[in-house]
Amino acid sequence: MAAGLVAFGVGLLASSMLPASRTEQQKATELMQRGGEALEPVKQAAAESAQHLKEGAREVTQSAAAEVKDTAAQAARTTQDEARDRTGEVTEQARDSGQRLKDEARRRSGPS
Repeated sequence: MAAGLVAFGVGLLASSMLPASRTEQQKATELMQRGGEALEPVKQAAAESAQHLKEGAREVTQSAAAEVKDTAAQAARTTQDEARDRTGEVTEQARDSGQRLKDEARRRSGPS
């Protein structure tokens, strides 16, 4: 068995060193041409798949951008509402503090 493998290896090496015949060259050229033709549908399918992926990615990106925009708008409205609420509270606290100071000043300047 080992002798057969050695003989096969020597034959393969010898055949690779010999130049190709015209028939071999012609058949190789035909095979390359047919191979290119056979790959054309695969190339077309790959291009179509890439186009579909590109369109899908564009839709996802646009959807994500719209979602971010909506979230930012909602956050701005919430911040604005909170600011109004806090302004009212601060105004009320300022009035109360002013009234307390006024009352304290009256008490101190009262009967001496």
